[in-house]
Amino acid sequence: MASEKSWYNDCGAEIPIYQLCGKEGETNMTIQKTSSPEAQGIPSGAVIRLVNKLKEQEIPMHSLLIARHGYLTAELYWRPYGRDVLHRMFSQTKSFTSLAIGLLEAEGKITLQDKICSYFPEFLPGNPDPWLQEMTIENLLMMETCHDKTTYKKTSTTENWVRSFFQTQPTHRPGTVFQYDTSASHTLCALVEKLTGQKMLDFLKDKVLRQIGFSEESYVLPDPFGVSMGGTGLMAKPVDMLRVGLMLLNEGKHPDDYGKKEGRQVYPGDYLKKALSFRTPAAAGLDTAQGYGYQFWMLPFQGFAMLGMGSQNLLCFPQQDMVIAFNADTQGIPNGSDIILNNIITELFEKLSDQPLPEDKESQEVLERLAEELTLPCLAKTIETPVQEIVNGKDFFLRRNLAGFNRIKVVFSTSEEGYLEYENERGSHQIPFGMGKLRECVFPEYGQRCVTSAAWLSEDTLYIRTWLTDESVASVHWKMFFGKDGSLTVRMHKTEETKFNEFQGLLNS
Repeated sequence: MASEKSWYNDCGAEIPIYQLCGKEGETNMTIQKTSSPEAQGIPSGAVIRLVNKLKEQEIPMHSLLIARHGYLTAELYWRPYGRDVLHRMFSQTKSFTSLAIGLLEAEGKITLQDKICSYFPEFLPGNPDPWLQEMTIENLLMMETCHDKTTYKKTSTTENWVRSFFQTQPTHRPGTVFQYDTSASHTLCALVEKLTGQKMLDFLKDKVLRQIGFSEESYVLPDPFGVSMGGTGLMAKPVDMLRVGLMLLNEGKHPDDYGKKEGRQVYPGDYLKKALSFRTPAAAGLDTAQGYGYQFWMLPFQGFAMLGMGSQNLLCFPQQDMVIAFNADTQGIPNGSDIILNNIITELFEKLSDQPLPEDKESQEVLERLAEELTLPCLAKTIETPVQEIVNGKDFFLRRNLAGFNRIKVVFSTSEEGYLEYENERGSHQIPFGMGKLRECVFPEYGQRCVTSAAWLSEDTLYIRTWLTDESVASVHWKMFFGKDGSLTVRMHKTEETKFNEFQGLLNS
């Protein structure tokens, strides 16, 4: 869980939200080499257009960091997010698991052709299927297992997640087709932890990450049985991801030695050549998925990436000598990551120069002012309706429902603030909201930080939207229709993958 210290309030922030350095080589607390965009051939105006385009498309961005030629050129955050806030990286975690496997190979503790079953005899069925026994570590790295989907249930607390990988009946011969399988990554992580006696991220910190400035407070969520969730559980800072990306683009050398032939080699370059190369086609139908390496995705422009659910992405482009790290919440937005990538291509790549550009102080100042205004999308205060006064503080007692809600009401404390209150068998719970602004709270019962806003869509329909901004990165929505007969109908929707299930469906008074 994140720290108890408040790191945002309403639409404000307590920490810097933008970093732009005008002199090459100037330092900040997180990246040694920083520069203005123009010094690295990036027009500040192009960054402005990119940010405005994302804003116009209502993409819920959280952060955007851009580095070129080894220099950080722009660092932007959408409040309540900020530089020192840990962010859930979801499937980017898979790439860290791959890096840990690469270290084991370099140390001679494994080979990629080892059979994975040989490391987990305690989980094997009595008569293992031949396809199961054929699987190599490399098969798991390439998502070419003998399973057609993830074998464990993400909501299960009784079925051992690693055991499920070996107990599930195979569907096909391994090493033949790409099938995205998070249980493969989880099993690889379990292998790392079994052979090292350390948590996977601690192992990486000791060997590599601490050297390059990766945050000590970062961690990986565990599964119910104590194994790090090696396919989805990483909590880290955006700048952590950028530093890893610079290391990868620098062929395993320290990011502060970017471009130096004799730079410090902090990660085995031989493994990176294999991991970051096209190894299997991944026909996902996405611009951002043009092949797969060892738990890394292949991109257009001969790039490679770590990709996480909801657009937690690190993009590396050798041809452009660029690393771009961004976080967002595009769950519920079809092809959301592709939208962001296409904007990067059209607004940034097509404007790049191979030579430094003249400093554009005016555009740099505009970009700084724009950054100060960035927030998660906030429902705008729209119409005024007499219904608000009628329903203010009124208890609506609900018909029996699967979610277990007994009562609900909305209280408008002022013209700009209020709260939603609901009651279930565990008591009454409140979610504060702003009208035309975001309000902070900890989501009831789940202990997850969030921000919420509300607006009247029509004279009888109130819309309340919560952004979850903690270990859960998702949204919860309520559309509340107040009938002239005094009734209430609520349509609830959530985008969180495994939790908040009671906030899905209809309620009626």
